[in-house]
Amino acid sequence: MTEQLLAPLDPNESALTPLFQTKIDEGMLREIAAADYGWKAEECYALLQRILKTGLVASDDGNLREVLELIRWSEPTDPGWSPGGQGLRGHWMRLFACTVLVRLAPKYPASSGSECDTLAQLISSAIELGRPVARAASGMLAWRFLADPGDAEDPPFLAFAILLLAAHLERGEDRGLWLKQLAAWVEDQESRARNETSEHEWLIGLTLFRQRETVWRSLALRILACPESPHSREADEALRLLGELVAGI
Repeated sequence: MTEQLLAPLDPNESALTPLFQTKIDEGMLREIAAADYGWKAEECYALLQRILKTGLVASDDGNLREVLELIRWSEPTDPGWSPGGQGLRGHWMRLFACTVLVRLAPKYPASSGSECDTLAQLISSAIELGRPVARAASGMLAWRFLADPGDAEDPPFLAFAILLLAAHLERGEDRGLWLKQLAAWVEDQESRARNETSEHEWLIGLTLFRQRETVWRSLALRILACPESPHSREADEALRLLGELVAGI
Protein backbone atom coordinates (compact mmCIF):
# COMPACT_ATOMS: atom_id res chain seq x y z
CA MET A 1 0.00 0.00 0.00
CA THR A 2 2.86 2.40 0.74
CA GLU A 3 4.24 1.97 -2.76
CA GLN A 4 0.85 2.87 -4.24
CA LEU A 5 0.46 5.84 -1.90
CA LEU A 6 3.86 7.30 -2.78
CA ALA A 7 3.68 6.51 -6.50
CA PRO A 8 2.38 10.02 -7.45
CA LEU A 9 5.69 11.43 -6.17
CA ASP A 10 7.66 9.41 -8.75
CA PRO A 11 10.10 7.81 -6.29
CA ASN A 12 13.63 8.14 -7.63
CA GLU A 13 16.92 8.08 -5.73
CA SER A 14 18.57 10.33 -8.32
CA ALA A 15 15.68 12.78 -8.82
CA LEU A 16 17.79 15.75 -7.71
CA THR A 17 20.95 14.77 -9.59
CA PRO A 18 20.22 16.65 -12.87
CA LEU A 19 19.49 19.81 -10.90
CA PHE A 20 22.69 19.48 -8.90
CA GLN A 21 24.70 18.94 -12.06
CA THR A 22 23.33 22.25 -13.37
CA LYS A 23 23.58 24.31 -10.19
CA ILE A 24 26.55 22.98 -8.17
CA ASP A 25 29.88 24.34 -9.41
CA GLU A 26 33.50 23.60 -8.56
CA GLY A 27 33.73 26.45 -6.08
CA MET A 28 30.77 25.11 -4.11
CA LEU A 29 32.25 21.61 -4.05
CA ARG A 30 35.59 22.93 -2.83
CA GLU A 31 33.89 24.97 -0.12
CA ILE A 32 31.99 21.91 1.10
CA ALA A 33 35.16 19.80 0.96
CA ALA A 34 37.06 22.33 3.08
CA ALA A 35 34.33 22.70 5.72
CA ASP A 36 36.30 20.84 8.41
CA TYR A 37 39.02 23.51 8.60
CA GLY A 38 40.42 22.20 5.33
CA TRP A 39 41.17 18.73 6.75
CA LYS A 40 41.46 16.17 3.92
CA ALA A 41 39.91 18.76 1.60
CA GLU A 42 41.38 17.39 -1.62
CA GLU A 43 40.26 13.84 -0.84
CA CYS A 44 36.76 15.05 0.03
CA TYR A 45 36.63 17.18 -3.11
CA ALA A 46 37.47 14.17 -5.29
CA LEU A 47 34.67 12.15 -3.67
CA LEU A 48 32.17 14.99 -4.01
CA GLN A 49 33.12 15.55 -7.64
CA ARG A 50 32.54 11.87 -8.38
CA ILE A 51 29.11 11.98 -6.70
CA LEU A 52 28.12 15.06 -8.69
CA LYS A 53 29.33 13.73 -12.05
CA THR A 54 28.03 10.18 -11.77
CA GLY A 55 25.03 10.69 -9.52
CA LEU A 56 26.15 7.66 -7.51
CA VAL A 57 26.42 7.76 -3.72
CA ALA A 58 28.38 4.78 -2.44
CA SER A 59 31.30 5.82 -0.22
CA ASP A 60 30.89 6.15 3.53
CA ASP A 61 34.20 7.95 3.99
CA GLY A 62 34.34 9.41 7.49
CA ASN A 63 35.96 12.68 6.43
CA LEU A 64 33.37 13.16 3.69
CA ARG A 65 30.53 12.55 6.13
CA GLU A 66 32.01 15.11 8.51
CA VAL A 67 32.06 17.93 5.94
CA LEU A 68 28.57 17.03 4.72
CA GLU A 69 27.25 17.18 8.28
CA LEU A 70 28.93 20.54 8.87
CA ILE A 71 27.31 22.01 5.74
CA ARG A 72 24.01 20.47 6.83
CA TRP A 73 24.01 22.87 9.80
CA SER A 74 24.62 25.94 7.64
CA GLU A 75 22.14 28.83 7.65
CA PRO A 76 22.13 30.53 4.22
CA THR A 77 20.09 33.48 5.51
CA ASP A 78 22.80 34.35 8.06
CA PRO A 79 25.54 36.38 6.32
CA GLY A 80 28.01 35.58 9.10
CA TRP A 81 27.50 31.82 9.15
CA SER A 82 30.45 29.56 8.39
CA PRO A 83 31.06 27.01 6.99
CA GLY A 84 28.49 27.16 4.24
CA GLY A 85 27.27 29.56 1.58
CA GLN A 86 24.75 32.38 1.69
CA GLY A 87 21.53 33.02 -0.21
CA LEU A 88 20.44 30.63 -2.95
CA ARG A 89 24.02 29.45 -3.39
CA GLY A 90 24.06 28.40 0.25
CA HIS A 91 20.73 26.61 -0.08
CA TRP A 92 22.04 24.60 -3.04
CA MET A 93 25.11 23.60 -1.04
CA ARG A 94 23.02 22.63 1.97
CA LEU A 95 20.51 20.70 -0.13
CA PHE A 96 23.31 18.81 -1.86
CA ALA A 97 24.96 17.89 1.46
CA CYS A 98 21.69 16.79 3.05
CA THR A 99 20.69 14.77 0.00
CA VAL A 100 23.96 12.82 0.02
CA LEU A 101 23.49 12.09 3.74
CA VAL A 102 19.92 10.87 3.19
CA ARG A 103 21.02 8.66 0.30
CA LEU A 104 23.90 7.21 2.33
CA ALA A 105 21.72 6.30 5.31
CA PRO A 106 20.11 3.10 3.93
CA LYS A 107 23.50 1.82 2.80
CA TYR A 108 25.33 2.62 6.05
CA PRO A 109 22.71 2.83 8.83
CA ALA A 110 25.28 2.41 11.60
CA SER A 111 26.95 5.68 10.56
CA SER A 112 23.77 7.72 10.34
CA GLY A 113 22.47 9.92 13.11
CA SER A 114 20.28 12.95 13.73
CA GLU A 115 18.43 12.34 10.49
CA CYS A 116 15.40 14.34 11.59
CA ASP A 117 17.63 17.44 11.65
CA THR A 118 18.98 16.59 8.19
CA LEU A 119 15.43 16.26 6.83
CA ALA A 120 14.37 19.61 8.28
CA GLN A 121 17.28 21.37 6.60
CA LEU A 122 16.73 19.49 3.33
CA ILE A 123 13.06 20.32 2.87
CA SER A 124 13.56 23.89 4.01
CA SER A 125 16.17 24.47 1.28
CA ALA A 126 14.21 22.53 -1.35
CA ILE A 127 11.16 24.74 -0.82
CA GLU A 128 13.29 27.89 -0.86
CA LEU A 129 14.80 26.88 -4.22
CA GLY A 130 11.45 26.56 -5.98
CA ARG A 131 8.77 24.09 -6.95
CA PRO A 132 10.80 21.98 -9.44
CA VAL A 133 13.41 21.43 -6.72
CA ALA A 134 10.77 20.65 -4.08
CA ARG A 135 9.13 18.16 -6.46
CA ALA A 136 12.43 16.40 -7.15
CA ALA A 137 13.17 16.31 -3.41
CA SER A 138 9.79 14.68 -2.75
CA GLY A 139 10.64 11.97 -5.28
CA MET A 140 14.00 11.34 -3.65
CA LEU A 141 12.45 11.11 -0.16
CA ALA A 142 9.71 8.79 -1.45
CA TRP A 143 12.46 6.53 -2.83
CA ARG A 144 14.22 6.66 0.53
CA PHE A 145 11.13 5.58 2.46
CA LEU A 146 10.47 2.70 0.11
CA ALA A 147 14.13 1.63 0.08
CA ASP A 148 14.62 1.73 3.85
CA PRO A 149 12.68 4.07 6.16
CA GLY A 150 15.06 3.36 9.03
CA ASP A 151 13.87 2.38 12.47
CA ALA A 152 12.45 3.91 15.66
CA GLU A 153 12.01 7.65 15.10
CA ASP A 154 13.13 7.85 11.46
CA PRO A 155 9.97 6.69 9.61
CA PRO A 156 7.56 9.27 11.10
CA PHE A 157 9.92 12.19 10.45
CA LEU A 158 10.58 10.96 6.93
CA ALA A 159 6.84 10.53 6.32
CA PHE A 160 6.10 14.00 7.71
CA ALA A 161 8.79 15.53 5.47
CA ILE A 162 7.14 13.88 2.46
CA LEU A 163 3.74 15.21 3.54
CA LEU A 164 5.10 18.75 3.90
CA LEU A 165 6.49 18.72 0.37
CA ALA A 166 3.34 17.13 -1.07
CA ALA A 167 1.06 19.65 0.65
CA HIS A 168 3.31 22.50 -0.50
CA LEU A 169 3.16 21.31 -4.11
CA GLU A 170 -0.41 20.05 -4.48
CA ARG A 171 -3.33 22.44 -3.94
CA GLY A 172 -5.86 21.17 -6.48
CA GLU A 173 -9.16 19.68 -5.37
CA ASP A 174 -8.36 16.58 -7.41
CA ARG A 175 -5.46 15.85 -5.02
CA GLY A 176 -7.51 16.19 -1.85
CA LEU A 177 -8.21 12.52 -1.21
CA TRP A 178 -4.57 11.59 -1.81
CA LEU A 179 -3.31 14.27 0.60
CA LYS A 180 -5.82 13.10 3.21
CA GLN A 181 -4.53 9.55 2.79
CA LEU A 182 -0.94 10.81 3.14
CA ALA A 183 -1.88 12.57 6.38
CA ALA A 184 -3.44 9.35 7.75
CA TRP A 185 -0.26 7.47 6.77
CA VAL A 186 1.87 9.98 8.69
CA GLU A 187 -0.36 9.58 11.75
CA ASP A 188 0.08 5.81 11.54
CA GLN A 189 3.88 6.11 11.30
CA GLU A 190 3.95 8.44 14.30
CA SER A 191 1.67 6.15 16.31
CA ARG A 192 3.90 3.13 15.67
CA ALA A 193 6.98 5.00 16.89
CA ARG A 194 5.11 6.36 19.92
CA ASN A 195 4.68 2.85 21.27
CA GLU A 196 8.42 2.85 21.96
CA THR A 197 8.61 6.15 23.86
CA SER A 198 6.97 7.78 26.88
CA GLU A 199 7.08 11.27 25.39
CA HIS A 200 3.68 12.84 24.76
CA GLU A 201 4.58 15.69 22.41
CA TRP A 202 3.38 14.69 18.95
CA LEU A 203 6.21 13.83 16.53
CA ILE A 204 8.76 16.28 18.00
CA GLY A 205 8.77 14.33 21.24
CA LEU A 206 9.91 11.16 19.50
CA THR A 207 13.52 12.29 19.19
CA LEU A 208 16.37 13.55 21.33
CA PHE A 209 17.79 15.34 18.27
CA ARG A 210 15.96 18.68 18.46
CA GLN A 211 18.49 21.19 17.17
CA ARG A 212 16.17 22.07 14.26
CA GLU A 213 12.92 21.82 16.20
CA THR A 214 12.06 25.41 15.30
CA VAL A 215 12.46 24.58 11.59
CA TRP A 216 9.95 21.72 11.85
CA ARG A 217 7.51 23.92 13.75
CA SER A 218 7.84 26.76 11.26
CA LEU A 219 7.34 24.48 8.25
CA ALA A 220 4.32 22.84 9.86
CA LEU A 221 2.80 26.24 10.62
CA ARG A 222 3.18 27.84 7.20
CA ILE A 223 2.53 24.79 5.03
CA LEU A 224 -0.10 22.88 6.98
CA ALA A 225 -1.66 24.88 9.82
CA CYS A 226 -1.78 28.36 8.24
CA PRO A 227 -1.09 27.99 4.50
CA GLU A 228 -0.87 31.02 2.23
CA SER A 229 -3.29 29.39 -0.22
CA PRO A 230 -6.09 27.07 0.92
CA HIS A 231 -5.80 23.31 1.07
CA SER A 232 -8.26 21.22 -0.90
CA ARG A 233 -11.52 20.90 1.01
CA GLU A 234 -11.21 17.14 1.45
CA ALA A 235 -7.73 17.31 3.00
CA ASP A 236 -8.00 20.61 4.87
CA GLU A 237 -9.00 19.31 8.30
CA ALA A 238 -6.44 16.48 8.35
CA LEU A 239 -3.56 18.69 7.18
CA ARG A 240 -4.36 21.53 9.58
CA LEU A 241 -4.61 19.15 12.52
CA LEU A 242 -1.15 17.69 11.93
CA GLY A 243 0.26 21.16 11.31
CA GLU A 244 -1.14 22.43 14.59
CA LEU A 245 0.18 19.41 16.50
CA VAL A 246 3.74 19.95 15.27
CA ALA A 247 3.63 23.75 15.36
CA GLY A 248 2.35 23.62 18.94
CA ILE A 249 -0.67 25.88 18.48
